[in-house]
Amino acid sequence: MKFNLKKSIAMAIAAGFAACSFAMPVYAAAEDADTSTVAVEEAAATTESDAAEAAPAETSSTGEAAMSPEELLDYYKNSGYKYTSKRYGYSIICPVKPNVVPLSQIYEDDSAHGDVLIFANEEYNIKNAWVIMVDAFDDKMIPEDLDKKPEKDQQKYLDDFAKVHPVEFARITNVAGNAGLYTVTAKAFDVDTDGDGKIDDTVTADTQEVRTYFRGQYGGHFLVGLIDNPELTKQDVGVYELGLLTFQEWPSEMDDKGKTKDKK
Repeated sequence: MKFNLKKSIAMAIAAGFAACSFAMPVYAAAEDADTSTVAVEEAAATTESDAAEAAPAETSSTGEAAMSPEELLDYYKNSGYKYTSKRYGYSIICPVKPNVVPLSQIYEDDSAHGDVLIFANEEYNIKNAWVIMVDAFDDKMIPEDLDKKPEKDQQKYLDDFAKVHPVEFARITNVAGNAGLYTVTAKAFDVDTDGDGKIDDTVTADTQEVRTYFRGQYGGHFLVGLIDNPELTKQDVGVYELGLLTFQEWPSEMDDKGKTKDKK
């Protein structure tokens, strides 16, 4: 069977979003969303319609078939580049071989542990990259049974989360077999600049990011984020979601300082 690769690239959006359970409650900012967040929500909304449209039995007028989400994920796994970090104990399949830099170097924070997998950049300006952070949250931030709580409790959790974290979109999801949280950072958010407990200014971010928090197969607390400049695109969000589907935690061989752990 001959595949329509142009159509299959668009199908990455639908296949990638299979990582999320869209039956879960969602938080979305009440204010008008900008185009990047709309792109994320539109990509989510296309999942069922695109999956049906791309069924293997259907063909285009040229006789070419589009990949189903399952076929595209297999294609992605077989054609992508598997990056493995022995230091932090994880692997993920990337669209291409990335340039890898320490997370602390990008965040300028020695307490931030992980990697930045860079796929496109202009000198020091990162255009497209994935952020992999370890020890990214504590147990209180994301309860292990979050996806099993009643819907009203999940909705309250999302609403409370949005009061503390500047997000424009948040949804409870499931990654690597565990409950997680899928978010899009806010473009503009209110801040208390003098610490008096009152909002007195609004900060506008240069870009937005997709950030997914989840536990790995061995209990690690990970954040996998998408940096996409100048704005989030449906295609890059879809490929990022495909990457999430391939994430695997492994027992780490090194500690956070890069030293080999003692073997007993």
